[in-house]
Amino acid sequence: MRTYLPKMLLFFATLASIFAFFACSNPSLEQQGVVSSSSSEPNKPIISSSSSVVVALSSSTIVSSSSEIALSSSAIESSSSEAVESSGSAESSSSIIESSSSIAAFSSSSARPSSSSARASSSSARSSSSARASSSSARLSSSSVALPVGPLSCTRTGLESAVNSYLAAIEAGDYKKLPLTSDAKYFENDHDSKQNYSTGKYDKAVNFGEGLWKTPLKVDFHRNLIDVDSCATFTEIIVANSEPQYIFGARLDVTGDKISKITLVLTQKGDWGFNASNYLRYSKGEDWSELPATGRRTREQLRIDSYAYLAYFDDSTKVDPKPPWAKPCARLEGGAYTGDGGCNVGIPQKTPLKPVSYLADVDYGMVVVFLYFGGPDSHWFRILPAGYRYIHTLTAMKQSDYQAPR
Repeated sequence: MRTYLPKMLLFFATLASIFAFFACSNPSLEQQGVVSSSSSEPNKPIISSSSSVVVALSSSTIVSSSSEIALSSSAIESSSSEAVESSGSAESSSSIIESSSSIAAFSSSSARPSSSSARASSSSARSSSSARASSSSARLSSSSVALPVGPLSCTRTGLESAVNSYLAAIEAGDYKKLPLTSDAKYFENDHDSKQNYSTGKYDKAVNFGEGLWKTPLKVDFHRNLIDVDSCATFTEIIVANSEPQYIFGARLDVTGDKISKITLVLTQKGDWGFNASNYLRYSKGEDWSELPATGRRTREQLRIDSYAYLAYFDDSTKVDPKPPWAKPCARLEGGAYTGDGGCNVGIPQKTPLKPVSYLADVDYGMVVVFLYFGGPDSHWFRILPAGYRYIHTLTAMKQSDYQAPR
């Protein structure tokens, strides 16, 4: 009996591991409460942190028991990849729970009514990193390799070349690498760009070679919006792993085959909610990939939806049409993150906001609005068929300088 006892224990352990593996795989993720039925991103399942533990245990048990029971190599490979994917989701979930505390502390210590004051619930913390960047999104966002630069034009490819040439120039600290028109203009709107709410305009002219051009920048991450109708681009650029840190939005206007205007919304340490490390972490975990043709809003609808969000700050009872609120939706504000609990939390009232201009990328469900919100500001939206999915806000304003609008 003693001779067979170890083998019997191993046999039952193997059966238990197989049962756990199939029990974890069979029920739908929605039935497990990991993905809500209102999810706006089909075919992008979320794998919960609890599943990652079961799958990881199951995978290791199957491997260790390979001498007792034969399993196909494809099953083992599938189990292992699910475990790796799940563990990453679990790590992101813990990050969002951590961020919820920082949002609460940030809101309570600020004079401005924070639009990122809500703490993510435990369920939203589980699902906030649901979307994994597709290969298309990764191509647009990666700054780890040299990006191709071809002829500039108002096509998507030509405008992407404009962005790539700009990224190469700021990393070299040399504006002369840019294909500029003879009368090109450069605006670097930071927290010293003082304007008011009535005009909304804030352009602060800077000479090429001055400002950010004085120091080469190491770009850790970027993401592009390409507006072929306006022949312009918007790129969110994060410099988090070197000093000084920056998060800024860069608008490039192209005329013919050259860049005619560069406009920055530049945020840095001391600005509203600034946290470059958080901004980098959460941006990397979001999916802003290309949408199928059937899931795209028109350019005008994207503008209407983004303007409705800003109108909500003045009087939420009178906004028409209503903002397309949806869940999950996460807002990233300077570095504070709401998680996926919704984007209609913590929005102040009686705060009229005047849009200055906007750019839209229909293929990717993106629209960015430029405005003045105590300082130069950009509100960048990712809008899916169900409604808002992500909202990124950059405000070039020192927290100590905030004054309520009159």
